[in-house]
Amino acid sequence: MEREQVIIVLLCLVLAIQVFLVLTQDPKRIKKVFTIARRLVWGSVFYLLKPFPKDKGLMIFGGDNGAGFSGNPKYLFLEAQKRPGIRAVWITKSGDVYKKLKEQGLPVELANSQKGMWTQLRAGTVVLSYSIKEDFNAIFLAGATSVNLWHGVGLKRSWFRNTLSFSGKAAAAAPSFTKKMNMWWACTNLTRENYVISTSEEVGEYYPATYHVPKEHVINLGQARNDVFYDDSLEEQNLPDFFHEKKVIIYMPTHRNYGRGGQKMERNIGKNIDYGKLSAMLEKYGWVFVIKQHRWVTHTTRTQYPNIIDITHENYDLDPQLILKYSDLVITDYSSCYTDFLLLDRPVMFFCYDLDEYLDRWELNFDYDYVTPGPKVWNSDQLIAELEKILQGNDEYEEERQRVKRVFYSPWNQQAVTGKQLDYILENLVK
Repeated sequence: MEREQVIIVLLCLVLAIQVFLVLTQDPKRIKKVFTIARRLVWGSVFYLLKPFPKDKGLMIFGGDNGAGFSGNPKYLFLEAQKRPGIRAVWITKSGDVYKKLKEQGLPVELANSQKGMWTQLRAGTVVLSYSIKEDFNAIFLAGATSVNLWHGVGLKRSWFRNTLSFSGKAAAAAPSFTKKMNMWWACTNLTRENYVISTSEEVGEYYPATYHVPKEHVINLGQARNDVFYDDSLEEQNLPDFFHEKKVIIYMPTHRNYGRGGQKMERNIGKNIDYGKLSAMLEKYGWVFVIKQHRWVTHTTRTQYPNIIDITHENYDLDPQLILKYSDLVITDYSSCYTDFLLLDRPVMFFCYDLDEYLDRWELNFDYDYVTPGPKVWNSDQLIAELEKILQGNDEYEEERQRVKRVFYSPWNQQAVTGKQLDYILENLVK
């Protein structure tokens, strides 16, 4: 090596040592540098793979953050298996899901396997329910067409419309080089062409801003997962006997582990309910109170009362839509489960004891009072009193439920929709 080259190498080494010494004085700076470097490398590969040739006839499906076989994509995937000539593959990050679907003879591949990565790279159409980064190995999907079925018609803002998220902050920022770089990274959650399935005109109005898609790419076709309400043949799992033998109140609170104090809020879920008084009231009418918390919630409610049962973790594999189908009354707070339950025209109650605190941490798509057709209760005594009214046959919100149902579901989506969804995708996107 010539003298000049040695000098250059030594100078570069000294500079690198100096940069390292500066960075080590500020751990946050180190983390920021590595984050930026990772995004630049990952994002560059993502966009470089965009022109890779796609197989228009190959569709891949995924959902539940890659961890499960559930939600809207599940039912569309199963419908695709009935159609001759369609090549549809489920992509999963879970070994258990892979094994389960293999045993059922369904086409499935692991997201990070060699074959799975090649299938994702070649797929022309991607069907998802969260995002390509959560449901798949997103780096291979830049050049595909994506169809986001989402995972519920929820109250909470998300993606680019949630100004508390990275994407939302990037979209709302004033024009600058930093904004361009942040939007460049935020858009690595999007493929070449992106479509979103909505459930009504009113819901579809906020989808373009939410998912960063043109208005004409929002398609009003309902939710495939709700077909289980209308078709008994879709029931794949056995529910506990009390769902068939008793009148069931299902309590389905949403998670609270995002934002400031999230874990504290999570621990307070259901904490203030007087289960002794509740159990006595339930016994009087012969009902059971079933607790099904969000799967991200870590704790389980334990009581000494046989008519109060927490199935959150004991029955994780139960399809939430099947639970709703066999429940007679839903209690929730801010979860999207009640918007689906409206299709069954049964009473809903809102136990929103921490509403103000929750709204400090979440932005909503609708005014809360406008879309909550049921009694709102703030403490245990109110909860039990309003429950007893309903158990006595006093349903004061039937007309309101019909109005709110129309907000979330167009009339043509208040029925089985999976077939027409797949038809639309095949005829207009896969072609």
